Amino acid sequence: MQSTHDATMTAEQFSTVFQVTKEFHSIPHDVVVAAGIPAQPPADILELARRIRQSLPAGPVEVCFVSPSTAESRTLRISGPPAAQTDGTASSSDFPQATGRLWRQLIDVAVATLGEKELRFRTGFTQDEVASAAAPLDHLFTTR
Repeated sequence: MQSTHDATMTAEQFSTVFQVTKEFHSIPHDVVVAAGIPAQPPADILELARRIRQSLPAGPVEVCFVSPSTAESRTLRISGPPAAQTDGTASSSDFPQATGRLWRQLIDVAVATLGEKELRFRTGFTQDEVASAAAPLDHLFTTR
């Protein structure tokens, strides 16, 4: 895993992103298909988010998005909560880059599908708060 991180997200940002990620199951299948997203990635990303959430109390989490066809990878570091006790090492998880690329797109689809009122009701966050929290994902897969 590389020593520098392509993106860093705070525990608070991840908490917001996690709340929206949990709503992926609310996106109708036809909307997912119309967005050009294969059926499995929403469930895969939700599972990844759950693993991250379970690991965060112990400290930072590093998610390495790897491509099986090239040596290229992207690393997302999610800092632990301020009270986390850690020895400085991060737990890490590898995840397919092709699926990881869809995380931000799925957040946008979920936000659009729910609408402002339902988003606020289900997650406790506004569209602007979600966009701000998900910002580290925006440039994660852009060309270096």
